Amino acid sequence: MSPVRWARSGVDVRFALFGTPSDSIQHRRSLWLGSFLWYYFPCKQKKYRDVLIDDFATAVKTVLVFSCSDDNWDTLVVSVDAVQKQGLKAAEEWLKSFIRRSSRRNPTIFANVRVSLLALRVKPHLHQVWTDIIVAAYFESLGVELNDLSMEMAIEMLANDSFFLTPRGRKACLDALTKLFLSVGAADRVQQADGPTGQRIVCATLGHFALIVTKVRNVLEIAAGTRSSSRGGAIGDGHFPLWVAEVRRLVPTQPADAEPHDGLVLVDGGDAARSLPQY
Repeated sequence: MSPVRWARSGVDVRFALFGTPSDSIQHRRSLWLGSFLWYYFPCKQKKYRDVLIDDFATAVKTVLVFSCSDDNWDTLVVSVDAVQKQGLKAAEEWLKSFIRRSSRRNPTIFANVRVSLLALRVKPHLHQVWTDIIVAAYFESLGVELNDLSMEMAIEMLANDSFFLTPRGRKACLDALTKLFLSVGAADRVQQADGPTGQRIVCATLGHFALIVTKVRNVLEIAAGTRSSSRGGAIGDGHFPLWVAEVRRLVPTQPADAEPHDGLVLVDGGDAARSLPQY
């Protein structure tokens, strides 16, 4: 276990490893255990990230596509235990513990930060990566440079939800969803066109399609001046409230079966719970 790596992570190594002269042996052991578990923090972050990606890639119900902060916590605890292998209680206790981190502005100043706050950042960071993929693929499909998106254009695209209900907008959404599925290793959800006259079929839940629409709508509303910020909610929630609202908005406009419709198969099309009544 390298103290250098601990130092690079911003942990006060001397305190973590040795404590202070007045610390009891039991307290020093506790400090050592905390530092030992912190050493594997990147592994725990990666495990949590992998679980979130797998949940998204394999979801066959809308509710499994995106999780709220409460569900995030349960997933995070299980992910930490998969690395620690000391039981769920120990994993939860570790997440609720504090670690000393240096200030970004002044590296000589340290503060105690709850471990869970650092771990939960994995989800918004992951969703930012997905947002970049979605938005870039959507506007590339339209042949529009994002930097050239004007207020007038954004308002026009938002009118009557034409940015996803028109044939051109729907294709752009499916292009973005295809790109996202490929990026998370879910290529089996995309059946490429069989020949020049064939049609690509994307198999997804309503929640998957709603995520694309949510991210694109957010960009358009900011450009149109109707939304000043997309931030809010508990840490790790990201666009969860916006996504839930989008799912419910989509229900009346999307097929209620699992048959192909304009290149999209909604695998949970006949599921009444796809409207997320629990939220």
